[in-house]
Amino acid sequence: MKNILKGMAALLFGAAVLTACGDDSTEPQGHIPAIDVTTRTLVPDATGANGESGSTRAFVGTVVTAQGFNLDRVSRVTMNDTEAEIVGQSISELKFKVPALGFAQRDDSYLTDLLVYGEGGEVVFRYEYYVTVPVTDAVVTGYAPASGTVGTVVRIEGRNLEQLAEVRFGDKAVLSDAFVEVVEGSESSSVSFAVPAGEWAAGESEVTIAAVWGGSNVVDVTGETPFMMQTPRVAPVVQPEGENAAIGDELVIEGEFLDLVSEIRWGAYELIVLEQTAASVTVKFPSSIETADPVVAAADIAGVYGTPAQAVVLAAAYRVDTTPQGPAKPIFKSFAAEDGGADNRLYLGKTVTVTGENMASVEGFLVDGVAAALVGEPNDVQASFAVPDGVTFTSATEVEVEALYGGGTKAEMFTAKVYPFYCYKGIRLGLGSNSKNTYTEYAAENAFFYPDLGRTVSTQEWVDGRFDRYVVETGTNPAVKEASTLTKSALTSEEYYAVKPYVFFITNSSSKLSIAGCANSASQIKTHCTGTLGAWTSLPSTFGTPIVMYRVMNESWGEAVKSGTLESMAAYDGSLATAGAPAFGAAETTSVWVEGSVLMMNYITYAKGGKPVTGDDASIVAKIGFIHVTGITCADKATGLANADRAGYIEFDMYWSKQLNE
Repeated sequence: MKNILKGMAALLFGAAVLTACGDDSTEPQGHIPAIDVTTRTLVPDATGANGESGSTRAFVGTVVTAQGFNLDRVSRVTMNDTEAEIVGQSISELKFKVPALGFAQRDDSYLTDLLVYGEGGEVVFRYEYYVTVPVTDAVVTGYAPASGTVGTVVRIEGRNLEQLAEVRFGDKAVLSDAFVEVVEGSESSSVSFAVPAGEWAAGESEVTIAAVWGGSNVVDVTGETPFMMQTPRVAPVVQPEGENAAIGDELVIEGEFLDLVSEIRWGAYELIVLEQTAASVTVKFPSSIETADPVVAAADIAGVYGTPAQAVVLAAAYRVDTTPQGPAKPIFKSFAAEDGGADNRLYLGKTVTVTGENMASVEGFLVDGVAAALVGEPNDVQASFAVPDGVTFTSATEVEVEALYGGGTKAEMFTAKVYPFYCYKGIRLGLGSNSKNTYTEYAAENAFFYPDLGRTVSTQEWVDGRFDRYVVETGTNPAVKEASTLTKSALTSEEYYAVKPYVFFITNSSSKLSIAGCANSASQIKTHCTGTLGAWTSLPSTFGTPIVMYRVMNESWGEAVKSGTLESMAAYDGSLATAGAPAFGAAETTSVWVEGSVLMMNYITYAKGGKPVTGDDASIVAKIGFIHVTGITCADKATGLANADRAGYIEFDMYWSKQLNE
C-alpha cells in the first residue's frame, strides 16, 4: 500500500506542475512524465522479503514495464543510485532492465530505491522495489559425521553442490568421479564421499575439509568444527628378552580407537580376538600356527582398519614359541543357522556356522549323534557343517551338537532345535504358456523347482539333462499313459523314484494361471517345452512321470507355515491332496489360491501309482510339502488372470519332507 501511495504522490506531483502552467485539465499534460497508478504500478511488481509487493520475483536483468503519461520524456532510471538501462520508451510505456547491484546471493529479496527522472534531471517517480539475487554458487550449510576413519562416508549438505569438482580432505583430493553419492535439488543438495586412505597420525587429529567448484572457487566445509580423524594408536608392548609367547597364550594390547580394528594377525596367522573395546583388545595365538624354523619365530602383530584396509603395527617383532602342542580343544562361542530366523532353527541340509576358539582343530560334527559333513575348511575362529538328514525324529526336537577333533574326541558345542525337514526361502518361478509368442526368457531360465535338489532348473537344462528322461527320450511317456496313472509294466519302483518330483506353473490361452502336477494333464509339461525361444524346446504333448497332487490349505494350522514355526510335516488334518492343477484366483477358496495362500503338495508313492481316492490314507504319500505363496508379479490379483505378455514370476517359500513311505 505504501508503494502505491508513493506512486500516487508522484502522479499528483506531475499534475500539480502542469496546473501551475495554466492547464486546468485533470490529466497531466505538457512535458512532465508520470507513472500510472490506476492499475499495477510496475510489471513485474517484485516479491519482497516479507511479501510487501507483487507475486513475481525480479532479478538482475529483468525487464520492468511501467505505464503512464509522457514517458518518452524520462531521461534516466536508477536503482540504489545505479543506472538502469532503458530498453523501450514511448509516450505511454517505459521499459528498463534491473542493473547489477552488487548484492550477495541469498533467498530473501533486497529492497532498492527506484528513481525515475524527467528531462531536467528532476525525480518524477520514487518507489520501493525488491530485487532477488538467487543462489547459484555452490554453498555449504553443514556436514556429518564430524569424526571417523578411513572409509567413513561424510555427507556435505548445501545448495548447488552438484557443481563440485572435488573435495579436499586435508592435503588429499577426492575427485567428483569418486563421490559415493550426489543428490541434486532446487532448494538443497548433497555430496557424499569416503574418507581417503593415507598416512594419518595415530590417535585423533583435526582435518579440514574444503569443496571446489567452478574450477577454482573453494568453499570451506568444516569452518569452526574440524573433522576429527581417528586411527588406532597402541601403547608399547614390552616383551622381556628371553621370554616368548606360546601357542594358546593370550595377549592384551592397550591404546586408543582399537575398536576400529577389524582383523589382527601375527605374521601370516590370524589371531583369535577374545575381547575388544576402544581402549584394549585381547587376542589369543591359535593352534593353527605351524612349526617354524627356528622353533621360536618373530613377526609383527598387525591390525587392519578402515576401507580400503589399512595396516597398523600393534607390536613389532613379537616372539612366539611355535612348538606343536597337539590338537587344541575347540571352544564354543556362538552359532548361526542359514535361514534359521531369529530362533536359529536348524533345517535339514542348511549350513550352520559355529564360532569360537581353536576351531581349526574340528574334524567334523555330530547332531544328535548323527555325523554332519563339514562345509568348507575350518579356521581358528569358525567351522561350518550341513544339518544331516539322518536324524530319526519326525517333529522339531532339541538336540546336542558336538564337535570332533584329535582323531574323534568329542567336544560339547551347543544344543539347538532341529526341524527334520527341508526349508527353502524366496523361490521364484516363471510360467509356461501354450499361447504363442508369450514364453519369456525369465520363465525359460526359471521353469522348474526341484525340492530334492533345492534349486530351480531351466527348460534348456531340463531337456539336456534328461531330468524326466521318459518324456524327453521318447516324446510320449511310456510310464504314464493317462492323467496321474502309472503304467507299472513300463518302469520299476526304483526308476519311478529316480525321477525327482518338481514344481512348475502354467497358463493357458484363456490366461488361467495354475500350479501344475507333473502327470496331471497331457497339456501341462508342453507349456515349458514348446515355446518360441529355440527349436530345442519342441516336444509333443505328453505327461510328466512323478505323480504330484495339490490342495489349497485353509485350516488355521497353516499359520505355522506362514509364520515359519512349523515343527512337523504331519501337522495337518489327514486329508490328502487331490487337485492336479489348482488355479490362481481373485479370492481364496478350497480350490483356488491367492497371494498368501498355503498349498499342500503330495508326491504319491509308486505303490499307489495314481490319484488318491476316497479311503486312501497318508501311507500313499511318498513325500509331503507345504508351499507359502508370498508374491505374484505375473498376474492380476483382482481378476486372477495372467499378464498378457506372461512376464513376471511367482515367489514362494517351501517346506519339504524326507521320504515318508515307499
